[in-house]
Amino acid sequence: MNRNHAAAMFIGVLVCIPLLALYHFGFFISTADWFAGLFARGFVLPKGGLKQIIWLQYGYYTIMAFVSAWVCIEMVSQWRRLAFLLGGTFLTITFACIMSMSGILFEPVSGSLAMWFAGIAGIAVGSSVNGYRCHVMREYFVGRLSTRLFEELADQNNPAKMTERREITVLTCRLLNHAELSTGIEAPQFEELATHFQRSVTEFLIARGAYLDDCDARQVRVFFGFPLSDEHHALHAVQVAAVLRTQLGVVTREIEQRFGKKAQIGVAFSTGPAVCGLFGVSHFESFSAIGDVIDFSAQLCALNAEYGSKVLISARTYALVKDNAEVRPMEMVSAAGSSQMSEVYELLAEKGTLHEQDTRARDAFWQGVVQYRKGDLKQALESFKNATIEGRDDAPLKYFTDRVEVALKEKSIPEKDTPKHARKLAAT
Repeated sequence: MNRNHAAAMFIGVLVCIPLLALYHFGFFISTADWFAGLFARGFVLPKGGLKQIIWLQYGYYTIMAFVSAWVCIEMVSQWRRLAFLLGGTFLTITFACIMSMSGILFEPVSGSLAMWFAGIAGIAVGSSVNGYRCHVMREYFVGRLSTRLFEELADQNNPAKMTERREITVLTCRLLNHAELSTGIEAPQFEELATHFQRSVTEFLIARGAYLDDCDARQVRVFFGFPLSDEHHALHAVQVAAVLRTQLGVVTREIEQRFGKKAQIGVAFSTGPAVCGLFGVSHFESFSAIGDVIDFSAQLCALNAEYGSKVLISARTYALVKDNAEVRPMEMVSAAGSSQMSEVYELLAEKGTLHEQDTRARDAFWQGVVQYRKGDLKQALESFKNATIEGRDDAPLKYFTDRVEVALKEKSIPEKDTPKHARKLAAT
């Protein structure tokens, strides 16, 4: 039994004892007689008249006291609390009318009083509990979560649920050329540039349901699926990232116009298990997560600088969203400190949103990657040429085309038993 349930039980007992005493001393006798006369004038009653069942009165107001206290403690919205009390009063009066037509005298005053007294006490206790919980949690989450998600989180009665091992999706957005930008302009200008990047990206992601875990001059990192559980965290991350591609183009143009510098921004996300909880000491505490999935996301993000790509996703993420995303393959990679190889994909758009020309180019690119891995260099080069869209720069396509052309010149066809165009990711 948690604290709210115990408080509801205590309030119910406090309300029921005085009502029982009032019944014992005959306080409700005149009230019952008044309702008996009212029902006799308003309804067609059975021939035997009305008979009062005391245990029904006791049972009804006891149940209503406990239920009302529990509902008003757990419910956050004041309007919903009031609506519950008014609705309960209406149902009590309706129940009394129905009972009278069955020959049972049921006075609704005691039940309504029990419900209102317990409800008011529940509102007082609930407001203090919810208010205290919101006050404590605000320090950790305001500015990191949207208002809507913070309210949902504050409504939960078991914060310990946030300390567990769970699968999450980590999205990292990085200024890939931050070192170049920091040395190419004055310190106050770079400070303003980095702040603009941080504000633009964090506000966009938080507004779309992400949890801000880390934000510095170099990168922004957010989680999907924590602190609120979300079984579709990977899908939501993909949907946000698909729109983020366009938003980053706007941010890049704004930076170039204001500071005269070309910012290179990359995004990557990976999905996997992580240990989530409250980490840190004193004022440096924050809810975060620890696991390889976080490091892998950062390593993938840095890989955008190699390909010239915008958004990269891990193999685990792709397995979860393959029916909802348009992608094309990049290289086989292994994380720093691991020998296990996995595929990396570039996210192009949400499923079904590519134009016909883009779909043909994507398919040709995919075929070229497969042919390159098999060692069919001439066929791969032809497929990459078919993937070219006139008038459009495609950095990843150029990356693979250059590699195939170099391999043809050197006549270096990889052996069939080794991974083709695989790389070891560097620690970040």
